[in-house]
Formats: sequence, structure tokens, C-alpha cells
Amino acid sequence: MIDSRLQLLIAVCEHGTVTAAAEALYRTPSGVSRQLKELAQELDVDLLERHGRRVRLTPAGRRLVTHARTLNAQWETALGDVTAAARELCGPISIGGFPTAISAIITPALIRLRARHHQLRPIVKEIYSRQLIAALESGTIDLGLFVADESTSHLTDSHIDVTGLLDDPIDLLVPRDHRFAAAGEIQLEEAAQEDWITGHPHQDAYTELLSATRAVGYAPRVAHFAQELTATTALVAAGAGIAAVPRIAMTIPHPHVVQIPLSGAQVPRRRIMLAQRRGSAQNPRIAAAITALEHHTGSSEPAEGPHTMNP
Repeated sequence: MIDSRLQLLIAVCEHGTVTAAAEALYRTPSGVSRQLKELAQELDVDLLERHGRRVRLTPAGRRLVTHARTLNAQWETALGDVTAAARELCGPISIGGFPTAISAIITPALIRLRARHHQLRPIVKEIYSRQLIAALESGTIDLGLFVADESTSHLTDSHIDVTGLLDDPIDLLVPRDHRFAAAGEIQLEEAAQEDWITGHPHQDAYTELLSATRAVGYAPRVAHFAQELTATTALVAAGAGIAAVPRIAMTIPHPHVVQIPLSGAQVPRRRIMLAQRRGSAQNPRIAAAITALEHHTGSSEPAEGPHTMNP
């Protein structure tokens, strides 16, 4: 097994502070500091140094992180080789992801895994993109799903393997009695005069909508601000405006809204990615989970005309 204190050092490297690393790993800052101090004493090198009110890794600390990541990859390879010798897959496999990925992709994969591998114990954890690397490297999760954007570009670091899992189109959500409700598809240009419901300017929903509408020549006229899907759907159902929603997100039925595919040259979409620790690809447990996840990514294929969310 790899010394767990090395995972703490990696987390400090990723998060920048002992406090942030401790929070991500559900530890106390004092406990993390104590274990890193013990590791430094055993190695007889300084791993952290003060920089104002913060701490940062010393050159020796950064070099140890590089070696620790190599050791992690080698351990994953060894673990996969040992697991491959087992007659039946067993033990835990942790899959993390954001809420809509859990409902639309991870949960169906969980059901498939339990049906096919009775001794395997899949565990689902809600993990947001900013927490993904620390969760993977600490062993909190074995696989992680995230949405690719500028804030997650660092997830392609050499110690993490990242692959594309799904292109998730953004659809239009309108009230059942809206003029768009009977349309087979809608272009964003046709919605230029509509009132919109979307997230606040710093949130993903707003950023995605603004980028798409600007590409066709206008900025959305936002009437209400709501990022959470249940709140957005309730406002749309009440006739307060229309919304843009990821296709896989609409898994909760609602009798008073209609989901319509967008068409044209500027159809916004999310790129959902799969991340895993370097070296873990040959682990049969990991491979089985990936197969199950890939099996359930067809749910975002373009719909045939409008899709009414019936109870």
C-alpha cells in the first residue's frame, strides 16, 4: 500500500493550502499538518514552507509529489493485475459525479453492475469538478464524471486519464401552452424575444446560455435566476419564462412543461468526461464500471420531436 501521507501531500499540492486539502479529504487541518510534519521528519527534508499566511511545497516537496503520483500509477497497475486473477469481481468500486450525471448515467450503471456482478459493491458519491482530482488521488472515488470547460482543463494532467464519455445537447424547456410547445425543434434565433430563466452570471447555466445566444446575435433577456433544475422547472411550468436545460437532466417528470430539441448551427451542448487514476485501466473492477457507464450514455441521443414530461 502507498503511504497515506503521500496522498495528503498531493492534496496540498492540488488545493494550495493545508486547510483546503483537509476539507477536501474530510480531515482536520491540524491532523494533516501533523502527519506531513511526521513524514518530513522521517525523510529528513522540508516538504512545506511558509509564504506569508500560506504554505507552499518546497522543491523537495514538489519532487516527492511527482514520485508519489508515479507510485500511485504503479500501485493501480499492480492492483489491476491481482484483481484480474480473481474468479469473480468483488469488493467496492466508487463512482463520483455531479447531480445530473448521477441521476441519468451513474444510477443506471449502478443497477447494471449489481445485476451482472453480485459480489461487486458499487458506491456512488456526489463530487463536483473542482473536487475531482483530490477525490481520485486520495482514493475517495475510483472513477469521476465531470463537464469539460475552462475550469476543468487542468484535469488532463499526466497523472489522471481523461476520456470523452458523452456529448449532452442543451434543449429548450417551455410551458405546455407556449407557442413553441408543438414544434418539432426550435432554433435559438426564434427565442430572441423570450423571457429566460437561468443561473446567475457566475454559474454554468448562465454562461452556457449567454455563449450560445451571443453566437446567433443576441443576449438572453433574463427574467428570473435559478440554477437548480427543480426550481427552474417550477418557474417554467408557472409561465415565468423559458429555460435551456441539459438533455440528460430532465429525468423528473412534470405535467406542465415540454422539452424541445434545439437546431441550427449553434446548438449548445455539454461535453461529459470520464476521469480515472493513471494505471487503473487494467483493473477489471474499473473496466466493468466503465462498460456499465458507457452502456447508459445513449440516453442523450436527439429526440424525435418535442418531449413532454408526463407524470
